[in-house]
Amino acid sequence: MILFSIILSTNALSKEFHPNEENALYSYHMNRTTVRIIVGAIVGVVVVIYLTTPKTPPAPPLATTSTHSVTPTQLPSDYHENIYLSKTDPTKGAYMTDFAGMTLYTSSDDRTGVSNCTGECAKDWPPYSSGAVSQKRFPANISVITRPDGSKQLAWHDMPLYYYAKDMKVGDLLGDGIDGVWHIVKP
Repeated sequence: MILFSIILSTNALSKEFHPNEENALYSYHMNRTTVRIIVGAIVGVVVVIYLTTPKTPPAPPLATTSTHSVTPTQLPSDYHENIYLSKTDPTKGAYMTDFAGMTLYTSSDDRTGVSNCTGECAKDWPPYSSGAVSQKRFPANISVITRPDGSKQLAWHDMPLYYYAKDMKVGDLLGDGIDGVWHIVKP
């Protein structure tokens, strides 16, 4: 509205009466200068609105992932859903799953920060690595380790996390207790 008033007050538009038209219509003819003025004013208003619109404050700086078992970056306790969930089984109690609900395991053959499950073992016990590279901050007790092949793997209390290949659906706990070495993760 203000822009239109400015244009009219500068006589940018010329008003002509056309007696040949029905109902004595008035028409406005704009010359090239008028079009340039209007476009320039619109662009100017858009720029002013953009520059004066409050921006979302920047996120706090993120910690970097560790390349070997180092103390994980801490997040609020309610910020773990994209890495793990806590589920409860009537006989086994609370256990940890990935964000999709698939059970996570640790191996007592591993050492803190070191995965000893490679080759054939890793086929039966695939490493849990979703988000280990892209995510920069992790919930309490979650860290990232570097596997012997150089890939990244998530760890719980610096113990590497795995899936069990025979767990086919959410709630499967088929790997718990295998060989007395594999155990569901207790959050």
